[in-house]
Amino acid sequence: MKVSQIEIFLAISESGSIAEAARRIGKSRTTLSSALTALEDELGVELLTRTGNQVSLTNIGEVIKNDCERLAMIANDITGRCHQHLQGVEASLRIARDDALPEAYWRQLIHEMSRQFPSISVSVYMAPPPELNDMVEQGVVDIAYCLLPQSQQLTSSHQVKLGEIRMMTVASKAHPLTTLSQVVKADLSRYTEFALATIDETGLHAVTPVSGNYIALPFYEHLRNAVLDGNGFASVPSVLINPYLRDGSVKVLKYDQAMTSQAYGMIQTRYSQLGRLSQWLAQQIAAYLSES
Repeated sequence: MKVSQIEIFLAISESGSIAEAARRIGKSRTTLSSALTALEDELGVELLTRTGNQVSLTNIGEVIKNDCERLAMIANDITGRCHQHLQGVEASLRIARDDALPEAYWRQLIHEMSRQFPSISVSVYMAPPPELNDMVEQGVVDIAYCLLPQSQQLTSSHQVKLGEIRMMTVASKAHPLTTLSQVVKADLSRYTEFALATIDETGLHAVTPVSGNYIALPFYEHLRNAVLDGNGFASVPSVLINPYLRDGSVKVLKYDQAMTSQAYGMIQTRYSQLGRLSQWLAQQIAAYLSES
């Protein structure tokens, strides 16, 4: 029994005619008829009843059709996986990421990834940027895409810069800080700051807050939402806050460090080789950052 024979049987049963099936798959009627006869001889049963130019499933043909469909799908999956392996595509990939890039962008990226790399198993996990380096070093994930550490000394992993993201210190338009013609650090300490939270070997803590009065949350979208609710100020990636800056609901504080640039890229183990999917992801993200 050959997979090609199974596929021909399915094509004929779907079209209801050997001639029509031959036209659809671009092979001669003789080739299809011979393959079908060989399959029936192998199985010892008649799968299709021939009446003139038309064919119909026999009882046993109807019974095994669904199994044949599954068999053909599995065969195609096997072929696809082997083809991708020969092209250098990973068989599986464990990805961690932060939320510095918009969720809508990641949805689009995953949609395109599933279309271009259909035979790969991918797991995606989201965590705050400070935790991602440890996840790579400990082998929890294969690669991480995030805002790259600014001061942390990387050891068994290394980082590749893909672009930059502008970080903006913002508050809602009604917040008292937005009314000041110039904001100094003493002004910030009077109000609640929403800072990024992370967990490391020392426990749960806020990442470099500028105010002693802070609430730490695990994701940038949480910080942005707290700002939109008018509860305080926060430093967030521009790509997450730009729509609200344009409609005037939030404002950048007039603070000398309110706008800074931070590298965004990927973290991987020091001697690992990038597969085709990892390379594709890096190219897509780099292109997005250059256009943002």
